[in-house]
Amino acid sequence: MGISRDADVSAVQRAYRALAKEHHPDRQKTPQDKVQAKKTFHLIATAYGILRDPEQRQEYEYMLDNPSEMYYHYYRYFRRRYSPKVDVRVVIVATVLILSAIQYISQKTKHDQAIAYLVRDPKHRNKARELALAENRFRVSKQEVGRRLTRDELKAREEDIIRSIIVKTVDLRGDCGPPSIRHTLLLQLFFFPYHVVRFCWWALRWVILFWILQRPYGSEEQEFLTRWRLGYSQARWEGLDAEKRAHFNQLGLWDREKFKAYMLKVEEEVRIRAAEDTNQKRYRRYMKRNGPPAINLDDL
Repeated sequence: MGISRDADVSAVQRAYRALAKEHHPDRQKTPQDKVQAKKTFHLIATAYGILRDPEQRQEYEYMLDNPSEMYYHYYRYFRRRYSPKVDVRVVIVATVLILSAIQYISQKTKHDQAIAYLVRDPKHRNKARELALAENRFRVSKQEVGRRLTRDELKAREEDIIRSIIVKTVDLRGDCGPPSIRHTLLLQLFFFPYHVVRFCWWALRWVILFWILQRPYGSEEQEFLTRWRLGYSQARWEGLDAEKRAHFNQLGLWDREKFKAYMLKVEEEVRIRAAEDTNQKRYRRYMKRNGPPAINLDDL
């Protein structure tokens, strides 16, 4: 391009404009000159693209200083030429948005499925019907709709009323709770520093109050330990009804010894149910008569 190695970007641009004006194929007259100018112009454009980019120019100057590393130069060239020209930040943001949308749709699907189950459940359905009758919501006046409704329309309207009552009266929590963007990856990443600081403060408070000062647990700490020993997540714990949570808290499962006694009791109940189960009895009689099944290597 007729410039020195120390030429800055402005000098490169001036040289490129001058050479492009001289060797542009449209400025040539004969077909042979156009073909040759097209090749020359391509070389000029390639050189300009390399020299105006600081990173590519640095690699080019490294190649000039180290001509013996031929295969490494080829690797860097093909890596730059054929690698995707996509900003990693764009990919990360797009991935987070897509995963957040999937999470929100999944929450909404679970919530809708739970509502549909409650609408079909006789207990909740009858309770919602009683509330609707008490509020006289099934009655439809002609002035309200402007005409007489058909039987199918009345049935559909009744289903909508029952569904709306169940949605308002039943407190769904946990995995089946109403969808919220707070539970998506996008918001979780946004509030991640806040949650880290909050957890550190909670852990420090726990160590000082209950490990060092040996203070008794409060109701909130007892409930946390109960949930933790049972292996319940926060969403699953909140999904339990209030009576079930109160029952666990009354058992004092936050205490290690009481929790061990409770687990032994549960295991004993499971063993008794298994002993009384008809299928288990039939299986034990079969094993007693025939023993474990033998494996013949010739049949393999």
